Amino acid sequence: MLKNRPGSGLIAVLIALFMLSALSPSALWSAEGEQKWAFSAGGSIYSSPAVGPDGTIYVGSDDKKVYAIQPNGTKKWEFETDGKVISSPAVDYYAGAITIYVCSENGKVYALSPDDGTKKWEFETGGVVSSSPAIGLLGTLYVGSDDKKVYSIRLTDGKAEGGEWPFVTGGKVTSSPAIASDGTIYVGSHDNKLYAIKSTGKEKWVFAGATGIISSSPAIGSDGTIYVGSEDGYLYAIDPDAGTLKQGWPFQTGGKISSSPAVGTDGVVFVGAGDAKLYAVKSDGTQSWASAYPDEAVRSSPAIGSDGTIYVGSDDYRVYAINSGGTEKWEFLTGGRVSSSPTIGFGGDVYVGSEDGKLYAIESSSPRLADVAWPKFHHDVRNTARNNTNAPPVSDAGSDQTVKSGDTVTLNGSNSYDPDYGIPLYTWTPAEGTSVTLSDATAVKPTFTAPSVDEETTLTFELKVTDNGAKTDTDTCTVTVQKKDDDKGCFISTAGGGVGY
Repeated sequence: MLKNRPGSGLIAVLIALFMLSALSPSALWSAEGEQKWAFSAGGSIYSSPAVGPDGTIYVGSDDKKVYAIQPNGTKKWEFETDGKVISSPAVDYYAGAITIYVCSENGKVYALSPDDGTKKWEFETGGVVSSSPAIGLLGTLYVGSDDKKVYSIRLTDGKAEGGEWPFVTGGKVTSSPAIASDGTIYVGSHDNKLYAIKSTGKEKWVFAGATGIISSSPAIGSDGTIYVGSEDGYLYAIDPDAGTLKQGWPFQTGGKISSSPAVGTDGVVFVGAGDAKLYAVKSDGTQSWASAYPDEAVRSSPAIGSDGTIYVGSDDYRVYAINSGGTEKWEFLTGGRVSSSPTIGFGGDVYVGSEDGKLYAIESSSPRLADVAWPKFHHDVRNTARNNTNAPPVSDAGSDQTVKSGDTVTLNGSNSYDPDYGIPLYTWTPAEGTSVTLSDATAVKPTFTAPSVDEETTLTFELKVTDNGAKTDTDTCTVTVQKKDDDKGCFISTAGGGVGY
């Protein structure tokens, strides 16, 4: 029998590990640039993932569904629409409640519960919606539609705002809106124009300098400059007050631009193009570098990590990690084109979808997004698409507990919250008391086994949360460990003279 063979214990362990890895979406081991897990949807994923406050990842698919996926790669819930979901979800924290917003090609905008995916409300536009929703600070949601309109929708009940809304453009609106700190909404259109719209729905200005469709979504620099690409192959920088082209611009690439820009340190703008390059462009409109690594068009929008690494997908089926100087760090091969835009979730996991129908979690060296003007598509992990001043997070380490020795204890930081851009990094530290080993010190709900004690012992744990603007907050909780009821300690055996337990 196997148990009688030399080394059979090791063989049994290896078999068990193989079975576990086959049955679980999570990889047992992963290094930088390697897969942690892959979640399979029922259709291609063009949608770019958003991350909720508890680490749940939300993404749409061609199979007409929106998925909520736990940080370990398992499905939490799914919500079915009757149209493809190309739009990227947005996660809102408003009036003490979390809501997931997403659009479908059936022409509808949905508000969903984060707990089980139940529908709170739906709003119907007059055309296909592939634009991703942007969340305003005044309780409104902005989204474009193929009916050539931009809508303003109340978050509370899903009703359309009145006044001068919806805003009418001269072409389909597949570009996703971006919202400045003063409330101005910027969005492109298939009429080759970029629009600046006041929160009332009134036009502020129109930039008509492009000669191609603007499906790229705008990014906003630290000085308010609006950056947007066009299918004419140019990247434009536009003055936010006058709506005019800034001096030294536009910047010409070698292909169509449907990638949305990211704005990094010193105003360097990163954008992909149809000529299979990722460009880094200085704030004066001159080229810093152009990567030579992708073999096909770059439609994915880049994401900038806190260590300066840029992550981007390509039609060559790969996700690339490129350092700030333009050289490749690693590449990750999927089974399909990658037009989905990456984001960085808990502990530095890079989440990105592929047209092979999978959402991937890839190990990275970046613990979170960079604290820069516009680090990714739609600005932040929640895909809010706004650049208001970052508010600090609030840490909540959960209630104090009393347990017995040997019990499995779960710490709970899920009531921590960030009012704007989300918390990608949780760090638990035993502050005092007996040392214990946590299952994962960066998890929202780590576990440990209560140690054996001879008398009641109090353990204190500190939870530090870090938001995407590098702001932090801490909180503590205590776990009181009592001696197990049936643990009577040792005794002296009078029969054999030995020590028994």
